[in-house]
Amino acid sequence: MPLFGRRRDDSTIKTYERILEDAKAAMRNREEDKAQILLRRILRWITEDMDKVSKMSDEYKKRVSELLTEAGENMLILKDYNYAIKMLEKAKTLNYKNVKAWLDIGRNLLQRNTQIPYGISCLQEAVKIDPNNVEAHILLGDGYRLQGQIEKALKEYKRVLELEESNEMALEKFLKIEPNNIEVLKKYAEVLEKKGDRENLLVVYNKLASLTNDESYIDKGLQLDPDNKDLLITKAYTLKQQNKYSEALEVAKNLMEKYPDDPAVQLLYGEIVETEEEEFKPIEVEELFGDLGIEGIEEVEVEEKPSHEDFLNYYENGQIEKALKTFEKLDKEEREKLIKSYGNLQLAETLFDHGKIRYAEKIVEILLEKERTQDALYLKARILIEGGQLEEGEKYLNEILKRNIRHASALFQKARITCVKGNEMGTRNFLTMAIKLSPEIKEMVKKDSILQKYAEKEWFKKLIL
Repeated sequence: MPLFGRRRDDSTIKTYERILEDAKAAMRNREEDKAQILLRRILRWITEDMDKVSKMSDEYKKRVSELLTEAGENMLILKDYNYAIKMLEKAKTLNYKNVKAWLDIGRNLLQRNTQIPYGISCLQEAVKIDPNNVEAHILLGDGYRLQGQIEKALKEYKRVLELEESNEMALEKFLKIEPNNIEVLKKYAEVLEKKGDRENLLVVYNKLASLTNDESYIDKGLQLDPDNKDLLITKAYTLKQQNKYSEALEVAKNLMEKYPDDPAVQLLYGEIVETEEEEFKPIEVEELFGDLGIEGIEEVEVEEKPSHEDFLNYYENGQIEKALKTFEKLDKEEREKLIKSYGNLQLAETLFDHGKIRYAEKIVEILLEKERTQDALYLKARILIEGGQLEEGEKYLNEILKRNIRHASALFQKARITCVKGNEMGTRNFLTMAIKLSPEIKEMVKKDSILQKYAEKEWFKKLIL
C-alpha cells in the first residue's frame, strides 16, 4: 500500500533510507536475491506514490532522487540492468540537475554497448548541467569514439586536459587516437614519472625519441633499464641518422650478441652494415682522377639544385628512378614542400619501398591526422615494424582488424609479429586466415625470412602448397 496518507514526508524518506541500508547489508552478506527484492521495493513504493512525491518540496524531491540513484547503482552491481535504468530515469525526473543519474545511465549503456545514441545524449545533458565534470567529458568522448566521431572525442579529451592537465585516463584515451602527439606524450611521460610506472615510461620515452630524435629520452630510458632492447634499437637508428655509423654499429653488434635471433635486431644490424659499406666504399683511381690527361680538361659547371617540382615532373610521368635520384638531391626545405604540398599515400608507399622511410612516415602522419583510413594505417604499421617497433606496429594492425577482420595483408603482418613472439598457434591462425582471403599471400610467406622459423612444420608446408 502507498506510504502517503500514513506518514509525513520526512518519515517516508527515512523508510526508504532504511530499506536501502538493509539492501546494502544484504549485498555485503552476499544475499543478492534479498537485496534485489528490497531495492525493487523502493522503486515500487515511489512509483505508487509518484503523484504525491512530485508535489513534495524541492529539498525532499532532491533527497528521493539521491536515494533512487544509489539504489540504481546497487542494482547495476547486481546486474539487474532494466530495473537499474528505471530507477535512474526516475531519479533524474525528480531532479534534473542530478548529474550522477545522467552519468550512471550513460556509462552503463556505453559499457554494455547498447543504445549508444541515448547514452551519448544523457552524457551531453550531464555536461550541460556541470561543464567542469571530468568524468562526464571522458565518458562523452568514449561515446563519440564508439560512433567513429573522432574529432568530437578528441575535443572532449582535450577539455578534460584543460581541467586537469595530468589526468592519466584522458591522456591515455587521447593517445589511442593520436599516438604520435608529441605534446601529449610529454605530459603522459611526466605523469608516469611521478607515478613511478617504469614499464610504460620506457615505452613512452622510446616513442618520444623516435618522433623527436631527441637523445635525452633515450638516455632517460637507459638510466632506468640499461639493457632495454627497444631503446637500444632506437639509439642505433638515431646514431645512423646522425651519420655516426661506427657508434651505431657498436650498439647493433652488442644487440646481435644478446638477441641473435631477433628479427628487428637482425634488420637493424643489416641496415647499418650495408650503409657503412656504401659510405666507406673505396673510390677507384680512374673515378677520382680520370686518366690524368691534360687535354680535354673542361670548365666544371656548378649543378643547379633541383626543386620539388622537378621531382614531381619525373614522378608524375612514371620516371620513378629519375624522381628518386632527384629526391636525393633535394635540400631539406624542398623535401618539406614536397611532403606538405603533394603528400599522398601513393608517394608515401613509393618512398617507403625505396628506403626513404622517415619521409614516408611524415606523409602518413599528415594523412592520419585528416582521416584514419585502412591503407594509411597499414602503411604506418609497416613503417613501425620495419623500424623494429613491433608492439606499436601491432596496435595499428589491431585497429585495422577491428574495423575489417578480412584485411588479408594486416593478418599476414600479425602472423609475422606473433611468430617473433614465439606464438606458433597465433601465427598459424593468422596465416590460415590471410591465405584463405588472399591466396597470393602464399608467395609472400615463402619468401619471408621471419616465418621460415616454422618451415619444417607440417601445418606450414600444407599452407604454402
